[in-house]
Amino acid sequence: MSSSEIVLKEPGHFIAAVPAMLGFVPERSLVVALLRQAPDRTHEVQLVARLDLPTAGDDYAQLPHRIADVCGRSGVVAALAVIVDDRTSRPGEGRDGGAADHRPLVDALQDRLAGCDVVLAGAWGVSRIGDTAEWWNIELPQCHGLVPDPSASQVAATRVFDGLALRSSREELADSIAVDEAIREQVSAALPIAVAEAHRRFVRAIEINNPDAYSRMALWQVMSVITQARDLVEISPRTIAEVAVALRDPAVRDVMFGVGGGTHARAAEDLWGVLTRALPDPDRAESAMLLGFSAYLRGDGVLAGIALEQALASDPEHRMAVLLDIGLQTAMPPARLDKLVRAGIEAAAELRIDIGIAATDSGMEVLR
Repeated sequence: MSSSEIVLKEPGHFIAAVPAMLGFVPERSLVVALLRQAPDRTHEVQLVARLDLPTAGDDYAQLPHRIADVCGRSGVVAALAVIVDDRTSRPGEGRDGGAADHRPLVDALQDRLAGCDVVLAGAWGVSRIGDTAEWWNIELPQCHGLVPDPSASQVAATRVFDGLALRSSREELADSIAVDEAIREQVSAALPIAVAEAHRRFVRAIEINNPDAYSRMALWQVMSVITQARDLVEISPRTIAEVAVALRDPAVRDVMFGVGGGTHARAAEDLWGVLTRALPDPDRAESAMLLGFSAYLRGDGVLAGIALEQALASDPEHRMAVLLDIGLQTAMPPARLDKLVRAGIEAAAELRIDIGIAATDSGMEVLR
C-alpha cells in the first residue's frame, strides 16, 4: 500500500495522519501539507512542512513567508494547515477558547499563498494530536469533531509496513541519532588501526599499478557490513572504524548514493544511523550526510533535515551536506536526487561490485 492510495476524506482523519507524515507527533506547530495536482486531476501531497509556533508575544509574520517560499519552488496548487497548540481550545459553549489567537496567522497564510496561486483549502486547530482530541475549523469553530487514534491511521500503518518508526516528538527523533559517547570512544580508539591497514592496502594497490583495487576492496568491505546491518547483526567498534575509513575514499562514498536506490537501501540507512551515533568528527559528517540523503530520497524530510544539521555541525564545510540542505530548504523534490543515485550505480559498475540494483534491457534500474 503506497501513500498515493490513501484517501483522507475528513479533517479528523487528515489530522490523525500528520504524525505519520512527519515521523513524530508535533507540538506547538504550524503544519502545512502542500498539494499538487495529479494526472487524474486529484490532489496528492507533495510535501509536509512544519514550523515552530512563536512563543507568546513573538511575531507570527515570518511563518506565512517561509511557507510561501516553499510553495513558490514546489509547483503546488493547494494547501491544508493544522495548528497544534496546547495553549488553545475551541471557542464557544461557555469556554474561553484561544482559537481566535490563530486567526490572524491563518489569514496571513491565506494571503501569502494566494500570491503564489495556491489555495488554502482548509485550516484547523487542535490542542494536541491524539485519540479523541478535539479539532475545529479555525474560521468556523462551530465545525468541529474528534481526532481518531493516530496510531491506527492508514498512513501510520503504511509507515510501520515500510519499517519506519513513529517518534513521540522531534526531540526523540533527534536523540535517535545523537552521539553515543561510550561507543564513540571505542571507535576513536580503533580508528588508527583501521587507517594503518587501509594505508597498507592503498600502497599495495599502487605498487601493482591498480589503484582501483583499493577502492574495490573498500567498497566490498562496506557492502558486507551493510548486509550485516540488514540481518540485524551487531556491528563492532572495529568494523565501524573500518567503514568510516573506507568512506573517506570519494569513489566509495559516491557509490553509496547508488545503494540508496537499490534493495539494500534500508539496511544502508540503518548503518548510517549507527555510524552517526558512533563516529568522531569529521567522519561523522559523512555518515550523517548519507543518512540525510537516504531519508531525503524516500521522502522523509524531517529525518533528512535533522541528519543534515548533524552533518554540518560535524563539518560546516561539507560540500554535499550543504547542497542537500539547500535542496531540502527550498523543497527540491526527492526525484531530483535520482541523478546522484544513477551516478552511484555507474561508479559501482565500474568497480564491478554488486550493490543490489536490478538490471533491465535498457541498463540499470533504480529501485524505489
